[in-house]
Amino acid sequence: MNHMRLRQLEKGDGFFHALLFRFISMVSGMRLPDAARIVMYHEDFYGKPMAAWTQAAMRGESNWTVGERELFAALTAKWNSCTFCIRAHSAIASLVLDKTLVEAALENFRQAELTSRLHAILAFLEVFAKTPDELTVEHVVTVLRSGITQQELEDAMAVATLFSITVRLADAFNFAIPGDSDFSRAAPRMLSQGYVFGKSKLHGHPDHRALAEVLRKRVLEGPGITDNALRQAMAKRAAGGPAVAEPAYDDLALQICQAAYNVTDEQVKKVVQKTGNEKAAFELIVAAAVGAGLYRWQKGLSILDEATGAE
Repeated sequence: MNHMRLRQLEKGDGFFHALLFRFISMVSGMRLPDAARIVMYHEDFYGKPMAAWTQAAMRGESNWTVGERELFAALTAKWNSCTFCIRAHSAIASLVLDKTLVEAALENFRQAELTSRLHAILAFLEVFAKTPDELTVEHVVTVLRSGITQQELEDAMAVATLFSITVRLADAFNFAIPGDSDFSRAAPRMLSQGYVFGKSKLHGHPDHRALAEVLRKRVLEGPGITDNALRQAMAKRAAGGPAVAEPAYDDLALQICQAAYNVTDEQVKKVVQKTGNEKAAFELIVAAAVGAGLYRWQKGLSILDEATGAE
């Protein structure tokens, strides 16, 4: 049985959340997924800005269908070897797209019978998610020549950015993997409701650049129980930057950067011991994941702007 590496994430942030977790689990007939638990924990720090951008990117206005965006999420998870997110998002995608097609795309999207637009965007997103330093203007030009607009490319990059963050947190915190029946039960709710609790008001096309900046400023520059400079150092390290002075922090940030699926209980435990509490450790782990994701976003935008002559 999987266990969350931070006990506070399992229980919730205080008595109210503990009751809420139990209530939601009782009403839904299944354990509240860990993806929801981390968004509701210390939510002003991470959950609110992350959920706002995710909801806008996944359910807001876009020429990509909801099914296609869920497929982008599932493949981003595959490229990062995140079992929880592969299964969760392929289950949602399969409710909109043909299930056999989703399975074929996850197996090898280049051989799957997808549209030329999907082949083009997925080839770009694979480089974007796995090896962002290899992105070139030619990658963008190839996508645009395939008939994909600048806005469509930006929409797709937003999805891959968000799930480059989410998959790292899923693996760093060791999300429990529900059974097939639970994924099947949750998928219709996620399809209809999306990534926020309650009704969400989405107006017009998402301003991904603004939403990304809100997330960045809140996690890396906003108030917290850890120092802003340390959070920023964790983010830079997870983006391939210089080592963090404290070995325990550096080790975990580098692991989140390179292969979050190999994060160990011991690595997280050392960070908790060094910070002195789980909420501080949560902030540093989130900062690292956000740094890795936003590095891809900023890299993709700079290449896009260069290719299109944007100021």
